[in-house]
Amino acid sequence: MKSKRTWVWVGTFLAIGTGVSVLSAAWANNQQPSQEQNMPGLMLAKLASTQRVVTGLVSKDFGEIKRGAKDMMSICDASQWESHPDPVYGHYKTELRRQASSLSDLADQQNLEGAGFSYIQTISTCINCHTHCRDILRIAEVPNRVIQIPVVGDEYERSGMPIYRR
Repeated sequence: MKSKRTWVWVGTFLAIGTGVSVLSAAWANNQQPSQEQNMPGLMLAKLASTQRVVTGLVSKDFGEIKRGAKDMMSICDASQWESHPDPVYGHYKTELRRQASSLSDLADQQNLEGAGFSYIQTISTCINCHTHCRDILRIAEVPNRVIQIPVVGDEYERSGMPIYRR
């Protein structure tokens, strides 16, 4: 029974690793020249560290998992990775650092299932952060997109807040 579970984990991690590799190649080939010069290098380094973790997970090499996690923590601490002032973006960056630390601790404990779960959470954080940056922050930065919502009511008049009427 344990052998069957191991093969399920191996298959899952191989699929995720292949997906990360394909996405990283597609991302590297479709870079826009207007982005910061540091970001492609840091993104490729983050992808390489996640690839290192998945390699360690499928081969049950806890040293490789720990090295990948340490690489991720170093990237999170890098001064070249400028933080966007958006608090949600800051949360994702902090969460990635926390999950990398968790991966490192689980590798020390030789907890393969825990490290596998933490890795999946890490990838989920990456996807959610990219979704936020792509779909929320870019839209918010477009000028003239802010629309004031009309408000009426006695409590707003007494509060001194501006009232917008049609």
